[in-house]
Amino acid sequence: MVIVTVLKHPLFLFSILGSFLFFVDFWTEYDRQGITVTVAQQQRLSTLWETQTGYAATPAQLDSLIANWIEEEILYQEALRLGLDEQDSIVRRRLIQKLGFIAESEPSKPAEISTLQNFYRENISNYTLPERYTFRQRYFQTETDANDALMLINSGETANILGEPSMLNSEYAYLSKLEINATFGTGFSDQITTTNTDSWQGPLLSGLGFHLVYLIAVHEEETTPFEIIQDQVFMDYRNQQEQNTRSNFVEELTQKYSITIEPR
Repeated sequence: MVIVTVLKHPLFLFSILGSFLFFVDFWTEYDRQGITVTVAQQQRLSTLWETQTGYAATPAQLDSLIANWIEEEILYQEALRLGLDEQDSIVRRRLIQKLGFIAESEPSKPAEISTLQNFYRENISNYTLPERYTFRQRYFQTETDANDALMLINSGETANILGEPSMLNSEYAYLSKLEINATFGTGFSDQITTTNTDSWQGPLLSGLGFHLVYLIAVHEEETTPFEIIQDQVFMDYRNQQEQNTRSNFVEELTQKYSITIEPR
C-alpha cells in the first residue's frame, strides 16, 4: 500500500516527468540558438517600463529589464526545444488569438460619412429603442393579500401605504420587456395590460410573488438619429470590418490546407 501511495504522489509523478525531459534534453542534439538583445528590443523594454510607471528607466533599471528578458527568452527557447508548447490548449488558444489580432489589424481606409450612413440604415434595428414602460408596483407574498390590497385601492385607499418590503423598486422608468422580465421573471411583461394607464391592475405573478402594477406610460419604439450616435456607428462598422477581414483571412488559409476528417 505504501508503494502504491508513493506512485500516486504528485511529487513522484513530477520527478518522473522531469527525468523524462532531462533524458530528452540529453539525447537531443538540436543546436541552441544564440540570443541577441537588439537595440530595438531594448527600446521596447524601455518604452514599456515608461508606459507602466510614468518614468524613464534609469541605466540600472534598463540593465535589470534586459537581464529579465534574457532569462525569459532562455526559458522560452528551452521550452520550445523540448516541445512543451505541443498539445497545450492554453498555448494553442494564445497563438490563435495573436494570429487573429494580426489578421484583424490589416490597414483599412477611413470610412466616409456616406458609408457609415449606409451601414446605419442597414442595421437600423441596432439603433432603435424598443417599446418601453414606466410603471409603479406593489409586492405581496400571496395572491390573497394582493387581491385584498387591490380592493382597498379601488375603495379609495392610498396605494403608497400598501405592499410588503422587498428588494424591488416601487417605480421603474423606461424599461423594455426584456428588462422587465430580467427583473421580475420570464413572462411578467406579457401580463401587463398596456391599454390600461389609469388604474392598478393585477395581481400579476412573478418569480418572487404577486404584484399590483400601475402603468404610467407606454413609450413607443424610437430610432436614435444618426448624428447622435455617429461615433457608435463608426465603432460598430469598424468591428464588422475586422470580423470580415478575419473571416476572409481564415478562408484564404483554409484553401491552402488539405483537410481530412477520419471516420469515427
